[in-house]
Amino acid sequence: AKEIMSQPKEVVTLEGRRQPLNCLVDYVSFSAHVDFVQNRDFITKVEPRNIILVHGAKEEMGRLKGALMLHYNKLPENKRPTIAMPPNEVDVKLIFTRRRSAKVMGKLAQQQQTEDEEQNEKDESATPATGTKLAEPKEGDPIRGILVTQQNSSKIVSPDDLSTYTPLRVGSVSSRLHVPYVGKVEILRMFLKEMFRGVEETVEGMGAGGHEKTDGDEAVEGDCLVTTFYMHGGQVQVVVGKTKGVATVEWDCSPVGDVIADSIVALIMHAQSSAASIRLTARPCSHKRQKQDYLIEDPKELIQDHLRSLHQALKDQFLHVEATYEAKKATYDVKLDAIDGDGGESQGEHDGATTCIAVVEFESGLDDTAKITVESEDEKLASNVRECLQNVATSMAPVPID
Repeated sequence: AKEIMSQPKEVVTLEGRRQPLNCLVDYVSFSAHVDFVQNRDFITKVEPRNIILVHGAKEEMGRLKGALMLHYNKLPENKRPTIAMPPNEVDVKLIFTRRRSAKVMGKLAQQQQTEDEEQNEKDESATPATGTKLAEPKEGDPIRGILVTQQNSSKIVSPDDLSTYTPLRVGSVSSRLHVPYVGKVEILRMFLKEMFRGVEETVEGMGAGGHEKTDGDEAVEGDCLVTTFYMHGGQVQVVVGKTKGVATVEWDCSPVGDVIADSIVALIMHAQSSAASIRLTARPCSHKRQKQDYLIEDPKELIQDHLRSLHQALKDQFLHVEATYEAKKATYDVKLDAIDGDGGESQGEHDGATTCIAVVEFESGLDDTAKITVESEDEKLASNVRECLQNVATSMAPVPID
């Protein structure tokens, strides 16, 4: 075949005889392989995200891979395909991202117009608007709801609309725990109010004479009263007196409610064995002596006690601290002796001393935030005094749960 492609006049047969060539010769290629240009044009038209080179000589495929990478380096990085040339029997993992979409339905699909949007709409139209104006959410607005996927379709709905647009129903779980408690209600009240803020209380039951008692009635010995404490907006309750020797903790199950209920159970157990409860429930000796009030009921005395505690904390940290008390306000004068060049203190008592003035003031009572003002020429001293006062004030404040 190669010989007759040159179209000679004579050809040698297999028997060795010479015969004239009496035919026309044409060349047709039946090769199924393509060259680099054809491969490149095909890949450019398809625009694949992944290119895997297989079934070829290693050197030739390496040159093809290098040429393709050189060709695609001209494109932006986010538009370049991944090019791989794995050896035989080596797995190749491809990651395909799928864009998911969900329909926002019900209350989440509409939101109340802001005052600015409503005013702009009134300015554009002279017709007065009636009722509540609703507006469609804009791109970028946060949406908080429940994602429900059913039969390859997804939707986001509000928990209130769950039963309307899906076959699902919203349920709630309530828990009740009985904790042994033999202490007095007053002790538990003190511990709860010291730990939590915003504790509400109701009292119901029968008095010693058989008459009904409610909130505001003075409790006397022999009364059979049921006291209920409410926390976290009434979602967590503590009932004392309904069952003798038992305090019942009831709450609606939620992440916050579960944490508060656990802390209340630990608080009830601690209230029966702490030194404070023993001191509060102990009876005085028969001989006469001055009665000590361990529970300070006067708000002014409570504020003065807190201000004195702050003074003591400053004295523990600094050498010279003087305090001046004025009702709900205290001024602390903190002085640091100057240090001479040899490392010893100066001769005068306060000659050249660094001074810091700190003022702590309560506006009305302990439930309000105290105002702390610290002034000093030495920023380091002022920062240390301010941090000391804030740490002590934080440790004495009840734990907020709202």
